[in-house]
Amino acid sequence: MTDLSGIKALTFDVFGTTVDWCSGIAREAEAMLGSRVKLDWVAFTNRWRREYQPAMEEIRSGRRDYVVMDQLHREMLDVALAEFGVAGVSGEEKDRLALAWRRLPPWPDTVAGMMRLKQRFTLAALSNGNIALVSEMAKRAGLPWDVILGADFVRTYKPMPALYDSAPKLLMLKPSEIMMVACHVWDVDNAAKRGFRTAYVGRPAEYGVGAAYEAPAGGTYDVQVASFVELAEALGC
Repeated sequence: MTDLSGIKALTFDVFGTTVDWCSGIAREAEAMLGSRVKLDWVAFTNRWRREYQPAMEEIRSGRRDYVVMDQLHREMLDVALAEFGVAGVSGEEKDRLALAWRRLPPWPDTVAGMMRLKQRFTLAALSNGNIALVSEMAKRAGLPWDVILGADFVRTYKPMPALYDSAPKLLMLKPSEIMMVACHVWDVDNAAKRGFRTAYVGRPAEYGVGAAYEAPAGGTYDVQVASFVELAEALGC
């Protein structure tokens, strides 16, 4: 059995792992735009989200100076609106809808699992989201972070090593004393390359109920679970 006794802090991915962005954004988009256009709101949400990696890559590559995720969400929205033929949306409405990424609901197990984990570990958001975004989200969703480590600190985005490396530096811990918790294979894989321990939490409905989902093979990571409550149990909380 893997020895996890030296872990002192857990760093978490936020979007998808901790909160349900797909249902949250689909609901807000329909509430704002549904009276004027009928769309598959889950498809619209996924199209909006599809701009996420290309937008960040412009910054990771150095082709663009760092801007916060709130601004990227606003720019990404224009692409989705244009592709789905949604016209007549005012700038103010777009700004308000873009900030829906601050208002995402937690998964049903998130808060209960985090409260158990918090009794033993420091819980840190290690997100591509900017601190203002993740802070407001935490307030609305009741997420009990001990600390929020945003991309603001290093002015780039995961999976660049600088963002992972900021966690042990700011928490004053060794990478091996930190466990990265995420539902994205690329995130836990890149954290492992920086010396973190790893926990994969399956979120089959991240892209919508019934979306294609394939879990990594058992034993790929230190811990592989289906909820934060199961993670707490696996870590003895």
